[in-house]
Amino acid sequence: MSKKIIVTGGTGFVASWVLYEFLNQGYDVATSLRDLTKQTQVLAELKPLLTPAQLNQLTFFEADLTSAENWAAAMAGAVGVIHVASPLGHGTESTAEMVAIAKNGTLNVLQAAHRAGVQRVVMTSSQAASTPTRDSRATLDESFWSDLNNPDLDPYRISKIEAEKAAWQFAKTHDLALTTILPGAIFGPVLSPKNLSSNGILLQLLKGMPLIPQVPLEISDVRNLATLHRLAFENPKAIGKRYLAASQTLTMPEVAQIYKQAFPTLKLKVRKMPNWLPPLLAKFIPAMRSLVPMLNRQYHHTTQAAATDLGLTQYPPETTVLDAAEKLLAYHLVS
Repeated sequence: MSKKIIVTGGTGFVASWVLYEFLNQGYDVATSLRDLTKQTQVLAELKPLLTPAQLNQLTFFEADLTSAENWAAAMAGAVGVIHVASPLGHGTESTAEMVAIAKNGTLNVLQAAHRAGVQRVVMTSSQAASTPTRDSRATLDESFWSDLNNPDLDPYRISKIEAEKAAWQFAKTHDLALTTILPGAIFGPVLSPKNLSSNGILLQLLKGMPLIPQVPLEISDVRNLATLHRLAFENPKAIGKRYLAASQTLTMPEVAQIYKQAFPTLKLKVRKMPNWLPPLLAKFIPAMRSLVPMLNRQYHHTTQAAATDLGLTQYPPETTVLDAAEKLLAYHLVS
């Protein structure tokens, strides 16, 4: 039986670890790139982690989420699709534009899978699709869906909700065996200094922030997340289910304190930003806007379903942020 897997968006931070996970387990993997010249970069990132024989099981094809072209042909003979890629936009799009980008990208992939006869899809969603109002003190499981009228949701978070809803509707209509994975803040060792993704937050902490927002981060270790995608694909119990992938929390000041103790030569100072300041700064600093809804957050998520159904284990979040920092320092990103 073929063990060919499709992974979308092979240059992404999460996708790179998903590629590693499946190749390390003996799968043949084909991954999409918007630009095939990027395959040299992907191979260079994975080379230290895999044997030459495992790397030879990786192939590339050119495809873009914004277009339906090439997807179905590339999926011929595959037994599953791991849909990791998500268009991020440029930060200037309206909510309607972001939703259209995210939904259409998801549907392009799922429609291609259906045309190619691929029945099994695991899709990366986000805990943004399981977000209550900030005054909630609940512990949430996969049954909770974000209310699109929640004023705390920004265009990106809304687009993730709409994309996952579109995926479930398509799966229902076309009898697709779908599983969605909902990570939180994704941290962990980067495989390239050019692809930091969410680790950019950790880099700023390592460089020293004069004032640190008191934001709680529900952390997904990228390595655990990649394994969870494979476990969900391999276990029939996961079909038709959502799985939350982050339940352990550190605040940004707590991460900074960990770094202060672990890296004394950086001479970091930990000064907390008062919670009244981020909303004011957000009027002038776009990067601050996504943090404002997270202030004073009291709710939590549980990953019990993933642990029970699929055997998910998680690194302690302290290990995750330290391992991420070690790689950032090794790449000389902190002067």
